[in-house]
Amino acid sequence: MSPSSVFSAPKFRFGALAAAVVAAAGATVAAVPAGAVAAGRGATVPFVEQEAETAATNGAVIGPNRAAGTLAGEASGRKAVTLSGQGQYVEFTLTAPANSIDFRYSVPDAVTGTISLYVGGTHNRDIALTSKWAWYYGSYPFTNNPGDGHAHHFYDETRALLGTSYPAGTKIKLQVDAGDVTPATIDLADFEQVGAAAARPANSVSVTDYGATANDTTDDAGAFDAAVAAAKSQGKEVWIPSGTFTLGHHITVDQVTIRGAGPWYSVLTGPRAGIFGKGEPASCGTPTYPGNPAVPGVSSAVKLYDFAIIGQVDARVDCDQSNAIGGALGGGSVVQNLWLQHTKVGLWLDGPFDGLTVSGNRILDQTADGLNLHQGISNTVVTNNFLRNTGDDGLAMWSEHDADHHNTFSFNTVLLPILANNIAVYGGHDNTVSDNVVADNQDQGGGLHIANRFSAVPLSGTTTVARNTAIRTGVLDSNWQFGVGALWFDGRDSAITGRIDVTDNDLVDNNYEAIQFIDGATTDVHFDGVRITGAGTFAWQLQSKPSGSVKNVVATGIGRAGVYNCMGPDAMSGLADQGGNSGWTTTYCGSWPAPVYGSDNGGTTTPPTTTPTQPGGNLALHKSVSASGSQGGFPPGNAVDGDANSYWESTNNAFPQTLTVDFGSTVSVSRLVLKLPPSSAWGTRTQTISVDGIKAAAGYSFNPASGNTATVTFPAASVRTLRLTFTGNTGWPAGQLSELEAYSS
Repeated sequence: MSPSSVFSAPKFRFGALAAAVVAAAGATVAAVPAGAVAAGRGATVPFVEQEAETAATNGAVIGPNRAAGTLAGEASGRKAVTLSGQGQYVEFTLTAPANSIDFRYSVPDAVTGTISLYVGGTHNRDIALTSKWAWYYGSYPFTNNPGDGHAHHFYDETRALLGTSYPAGTKIKLQVDAGDVTPATIDLADFEQVGAAAARPANSVSVTDYGATANDTTDDAGAFDAAVAAAKSQGKEVWIPSGTFTLGHHITVDQVTIRGAGPWYSVLTGPRAGIFGKGEPASCGTPTYPGNPAVPGVSSAVKLYDFAIIGQVDARVDCDQSNAIGGALGGGSVVQNLWLQHTKVGLWLDGPFDGLTVSGNRILDQTADGLNLHQGISNTVVTNNFLRNTGDDGLAMWSEHDADHHNTFSFNTVLLPILANNIAVYGGHDNTVSDNVVADNQDQGGGLHIANRFSAVPLSGTTTVARNTAIRTGVLDSNWQFGVGALWFDGRDSAITGRIDVTDNDLVDNNYEAIQFIDGATTDVHFDGVRITGAGTFAWQLQSKPSGSVKNVVATGIGRAGVYNCMGPDAMSGLADQGGNSGWTTTYCGSWPAPVYGSDNGGTTTPPTTTPTQPGGNLALHKSVSASGSQGGFPPGNAVDGDANSYWESTNNAFPQTLTVDFGSTVSVSRLVLKLPPSSAWGTRTQTISVDGIKAAAGYSFNPASGNTATVTFPAASVRTLRLTFTGNTGWPAGQLSELEAYSS
């Protein structure tokens, strides 16, 4: 039996092909604008998705709204339907035969209840709804305490097999009846023809043979451990029959295959539900977050097929390894056709290891990342996966300590990460992001992100970004309070010097700017074939200077101007014009504008033609900055990033040290505000600082009792660059600064 043979239904490409399959019946797929996705991109999925706002309803359609922290803003396509009274409904019409439903919904916090499901006008069942896995508050890494404010992550999903197959044309209705939850907001529904449960393979041992009991609350982890050990010693597979099994700890595997009857039938649950290779990092190690015994090494030839892990994780605790799949899984390992939901991370994989394939999985409703290749992982293919509603990056490669290299993220669909990016590459070399569809990220990120950040091994070799489509990505960052690009590059830790090839990509209905450069320079980036179709603000937002080449970058429907540039006329000159470029000749410099959605993305406003003007407020914010030296992970860009909790630190024991900001053009400056992180952990210190050519060296006190802030004033000076020289620090043998703010008065 092939690993995916439990699905007898046709597969749908989640993108243009899927849209074509269902468009004749009036359904929509992922709220994708018509013609927005080139054929063949994104994951092939076994379901048809329909948006609630396009279905029949007597409820209230909410949206469109692009603001994070709103029910409409967190909905697919930025629209949904709220049912607020008895008798209100959303009614979908099947466009293909189906025997199951999975729908995305939101109910108020601290609420549980039901909604009524009707098929063909007849009540089929009541489906349980709960806020338990949604509603987070406060700042990263977030809490469940409403008193912390900043409510977000409102939605969850639930699924049901309908008992029989219904033909195309059947009406499936979600309705509020007496006693059901109100209000209930319905975002979308996925309809699937689920095949029969698979039969037990001949050469297998069943977890039930070793004491596991389905559909109760007893801990089956010991039985799973015993079955895994027996299967490995006998050269057999582990079989998980239909039913729900509770795991009290992770199951550690090596050189073994685990197979289920299908992800709708074989389900693992519990607060510790997970399958891990060797090399699992230690958890917090408390009674609340117990850690498994450490098993050093790397697992190989692990094959995981055809089951679900639906956990019980309702809060993000970063030191807790409450992930669905984890550890080190190399040597030809495979993770295929799993349904991963309600865990911290779907797959958090720790290297170094080589040679893993992750394909055909659904990763839903996570509190943190969907998948992260962490630290020295190579020759790994992550392909044809569907992700929705992750709590952090959807797919990430993070080269902390050791470089990730020769990995591929391809043909995936990544929707609605509530924090950070749909897809991110943090350092490493020779990695590829291709043929993916991403949409609707929410805060502090964009659709596609390439960066030297988080102490990653700097980018080198060639990073390839090819044939991807990003829809409604890029956001108003809640910390920075300006837009983040749908495709953005960040040299925060160090300049990005590795080659980056950006080829044949579509950036569609961008919330703010389409392409952004920020912090350190990006010095070898090459664009060939980027179609920017609608952007609320700019085609390009330059907050650092790129160099490389640009060819066939065509922008239409730009809300404010072609280029945001307060760095001077040469800021774009490092990208050699190789022809075929159009739609971004105008330039803007000034205070951050609200987005305007033009004729190509939902409005009629004509973009203004503007000339550069000096921005108000902090003149140094996100300008080009350099230093005579810095500690790893504390680069000079941290001093102008608008975040007082990040900081630049110079080379230790090596005074004098300098920090230089380039405003990009001549500005008038008469006041500096210097900051250290506003934390009591930073003891009072005095730093000796001069402003070269403007103010002689003096001691400036930084005291946490007064916000760790010092102010430097002087007669107004007209400058293009401004340099601070540090010659002493009573609290640490280095210059330190979290923010250098410059003002004209």
